[in-house]
Amino acid sequence: MLKKSLIVFPIFLLLLSTAFPQGKGGGGGGKGQGQGMGQGQGQGMGQGGGQATNAQMEHKRIKATEQQRDQIRSCDKLADDIRKQTRKMAKDSGKNLNPGQLNQQQVHVRNQIRKMEQEHEQLMNGLDANQRQAWQEQIRSMNQLHQQLNLHQQQMDDELKGSPDAKRVAEKAREMERTMNEWRKQYGVLSSQAEI
Repeated sequence: MLKKSLIVFPIFLLLLSTAFPQGKGGGGGGKGQGQGMGQGQGQGMGQGGGQATNAQMEHKRIKATEQQRDQIRSCDKLADDIRKQTRKMAKDSGKNLNPGQLNQQQVHVRNQIRKMEQEHEQLMNGLDANQRQAWQEQIRSMNQLHQQLNLHQQQMDDELKGSPDAKRVAEKAREMERTMNEWRKQYGVLSSQAEI
């Protein structure tokens, strides 16, 4: 009985190896192929990522004149002044509403916006084709923000006529502040990318 078992067992192993020729070896090959694909994809992604990073770095360095950098700083400072003033308007309207004081603040905001618009227009008119191409997203955003700002300003003027509502004045002032925050973000991009 033992002899029969010793004879049958090797035959059984032989049948197994012939029935499944790609058992471990095939699995190993599959794994190797998987690793190869993974490495290839990883390298491809790595190279692509490197190219994207280089492109971003190149995009972050835009040639600009000293005058343009000064204009960007000036626009950003004016935008920050407007932001601070509109925040103050929101706070003041929430305390004891003083229409005369709020109208004075609105006049100041309007004057600051006019100055910023002039400075911004000079900056935009002085950009060359490469700068316009590189900053087209920021320029488009600022054009949209400019429209929003004009709308908020008109709404504030309307709200301050007659007997202003403190809640609505505060709401309009906060909307203007948020718009100026977004505007400053765009100037921040220009400032970080502009180099002489």
